[in-house]
Amino acid sequence: MARKTQLLSLIAQLRAETGRTQTVSVGIDEVENLKEMLRRVQEQLYDEYDWPHLRVQKTVALAAGQRYYDLPTGLNFDRIEDVRLEYNDVYQGIDRGIELEDYSIFNSNATTPERSSPSLKWDIRYTGSTEQIEVWPIPNDNIQTLYFLGTQSLSDLIQESDRADLDDRLIVLYAAAEILARQESKDAQAKLEQANKRLATLRKNSIKKAPMIQMGLGRVRGTDRNKVKIVVS
Repeated sequence: MARKTQLLSLIAQLRAETGRTQTVSVGIDEVENLKEMLRRVQEQLYDEYDWPHLRVQKTVALAAGQRYYDLPTGLNFDRIEDVRLEYNDVYQGIDRGIELEDYSIFNSNATTPERSSPSLKWDIRYTGSTEQIEVWPIPNDNIQTLYFLGTQSLSDLIQESDRADLDDRLIVLYAAAEILARQESKDAQAKLEQANKRLATLRKNSIKKAPMIQMGLGRVRGTDRNKVKIVVS
């Protein structure tokens, strides 16, 4: 019951949950199908829910005269929560979306591109061979940094040595429920209920709980009445 479990172990767990043999030579023909199912189940769970343990912060240092920058590795750009520009030790908002009208103010397309600091907007552009970050206006100094807060990209789950980013039991139980349902097994519903229960538990545990605050103790002076005790959680 852990994260970062190797795909090889996930396959063994899935075989056990669906009553398959663990003898590799017997089940070798279906290994690729089991891999694909485990990979797809993790992708679905990753796409459908927020996972706090996968939240990451990435930075891009801006340079004087540079318009385009490579995307930081390991960040899912479809799941960005917030972007800030750090300039002169102050973190400030920066809008996404560079319009043609913006170039009328500071023309990045001019023969000699116009510069100004701090940058006010950012966007993602296809620059001929790959996607890159564009900033506007183009910086005229080297003291700006973009901070991205979002969700880590999902790691590959292809080779047997690859490791899952999500809980191994969760992935295996959902995959097992699907296999058993295809086989019209009477165990399919029970396995799905186990998977749903584990998902609910993991999501509940991932929510940061507020500390308990205790207000009031002892007795009211001169009486036998207890002071009211209020617990806020």
